[in-house]
Amino acid sequence: MPFDVAQIEFFVLIFVRIVTALAVLPIFRNAAFPAMAKAGLAGAMALLLLPSLQTQLPSTSGSLFAFFNLAIRESLCGILIGFAGQALFFAVEVGGQLLGFQAGFSIVASIDPNTEAESTVLTQTYNLMAMMVFLSIGGHHMMLRALADSLTTVPVGGLAADGRLAQWGVTMAGTALTVGIKLAAPLMVTLLLTDIGLGILTRVAPTMNVFVLGFPLKIGVTLVVVSLTMGVAASIFTMEYSEYARNINVFHKLLHP
Repeated sequence: MPFDVAQIEFFVLIFVRIVTALAVLPIFRNAAFPAMAKAGLAGAMALLLLPSLQTQLPSTSGSLFAFFNLAIRESLCGILIGFAGQALFFAVEVGGQLLGFQAGFSIVASIDPNTEAESTVLTQTYNLMAMMVFLSIGGHHMMLRALADSLTTVPVGGLAADGRLAQWGVTMAGTALTVGIKLAAPLMVTLLLTDIGLGILTRVAPTMNVFVLGFPLKIGVTLVVVSLTMGVAASIFTMEYSEYARNINVFHKLLHP
């Protein structure tokens, strides 16, 4: 069997894009997903996709420097695809942080084992809800399919982003904030009404220690409203992610104008 350097280079470049994307994509970036499993999945996907991408087979890079340049471009492409997949999970974190701040849970933050970053209990709760919904609607399959499709839309070595990518990033930041507020809106309104009620109570009974009463009251209201509205939050996340999944190819086209 002939030793084809071009095919080996092509396989490695495909592997680099896939493994860097898996390191950032939701679920796959989770600390519970072992690094060896990511590498094995990326290798299997690269091996399976290689025959269907033979028409894109480039000539040998000619030098080690040129090959590393292509590998860096593929790494950047994979990271961008991964961050695009995280867009709506950022919205969930925004909603959780808003609620944690208003409910007073931001006073005590803990390390989220999934992201290895500090977050409030409500943020972790909403993140777990989002991950369960994501898995239940087959979001991980959609992400892998979109990652495979990106190799056709954006050929190996074909990354050429322009100003439209920055515009897409600004748009998605606005979308994340909007969706985060949608998820947090029921509890935010309830806590606002609770604060107004406590303010009125302070005027009616000035001798009452509202700080002692208010903190456990807001915790109780938060737990009740979260338990009642979690299904609505899951429905909002499902609807938004379904819409996002239909438009993921638009993002891929921005990487190869």
